[in-house]
Amino acid sequence: MNDWEELIDRHLRGELDESEKERLAELIDTNAAARQEFVEQVQWDTEFAEALRESSHSPRDADILAAERAKTDGQGASKPTFLRLMLAAAAVVIVALSAGLIYQLAYPEGGIPETNNFATQRRVSDVSVARITGLSGSLIWTGNCGQIVRDVKVGTELAGGTIEGMAPDSWFELQFNDGSTVMISGTSMLTFADLGQKELRLKEGIFSANVVPQPKGKPMLIHTPSTLLEVLGTQFDVEARLASTMLNVTEGKVRVRRLSDGREVDVPAKHRVIAEGDGDLTPQRVPESVNHWKSQLHLRPGCYGKWLSATEQRAAAQKAIPLVPRENSSTTLYLLGIAVSRSNGPPVVLRSDSQFVVRGRLNKPAKVHFGIAVSCVSGEFAGKFRGDLDRQQPISEPDEDGQFEVVYRIGDFTLDPCVRDRKEELAVRPADLVLNGV
Repeated sequence: MNDWEELIDRHLRGELDESEKERLAELIDTNAAARQEFVEQVQWDTEFAEALRESSHSPRDADILAAERAKTDGQGASKPTFLRLMLAAAAVVIVALSAGLIYQLAYPEGGIPETNNFATQRRVSDVSVARITGLSGSLIWTGNCGQIVRDVKVGTELAGGTIEGMAPDSWFELQFNDGSTVMISGTSMLTFADLGQKELRLKEGIFSANVVPQPKGKPMLIHTPSTLLEVLGTQFDVEARLASTMLNVTEGKVRVRRLSDGREVDVPAKHRVIAEGDGDLTPQRVPESVNHWKSQLHLRPGCYGKWLSATEQRAAAQKAIPLVPRENSSTTLYLLGIAVSRSNGPPVVLRSDSQFVVRGRLNKPAKVHFGIAVSCVSGEFAGKFRGDLDRQQPISEPDEDGQFEVVYRIGDFTLDPCVRDRKEELAVRPADLVLNGV
């Protein structure tokens, strides 16, 4: 396994740090072989894994395929050869799936020969199915044919593909041709297509949507690592992790199918459900909002940064990690993010007199910048705000133990520059809005 194959493999397992992600992105931009490998491996990781889960194949078949992949990787065989082996082995498994992307790689011109017993599948076209309506932060879009675009812009028409948020301030909004809108925020990865029925795959991260009524028999399908969501027309938000999915429905109804056991449940408005292992799948009513919140890093990591477990000397913490902005390569930012998740508590609504107390450690005096992401009670994105722009940001001085404390008052928060081009659509102030993340 060469260097970029190892990077891709570790990326799919979620093991890369930010510098390694930047290195992989650069390789994909400049190396055609690496780009092809990336596309093939992502398709294996999503389409084929789901095919095995949803098929009637025996565990023995899955073990054979997994062993064949491990054997092939260990021998350093070429990936196109391995891809053909996978497709041949999976001919029956993938019949019921929309596996157009995998098929298109193996047969880029003529489609799928029926003599090979593959299901016929309409080829992904270049016709636009959606348009970018908002974005900020570091994002990478990968088109259906492996095209890598890092300089995506509002107004760009897309025929499908994968969008990946690379930092806690990343945010992306997409509007389908029928008016349905979807959004990801933070470090998230979303693949989308519309071949007469909208189908999305949220590999990780935070996702929200406002879906107009869909055609009869063709609900919007949203795949996560642990669930399949069927959406006819509603407002909701989703948080996907490797082993669990949290769904919060604001309006309408969403059907959830847990992949591990096939159990289904309908989640009505103002209810939520957590699909996790073999746990309870009964929808719970969303509790009334609260006006206070405290990070709980002793229970689980934040959404961005390096999590440090508690020791005898200190409490659990989230360590900021470096990021070099593409537009300013001479600057290094140290970033961390924490989701204010509603999966284990009520929504947190900001008041006009709210304030944030930020405590941490610094190696040396520095400016500590602080921002928040908020939404309306309906779940619709309402903006990003910064608490360090209206007045001169002071230098934070750590004490002899390296500790510091900064207080940000909600009245000092102003709209983040990254979303000012949409200020007419967003809230003027964050008061009375739901806190999504810091």
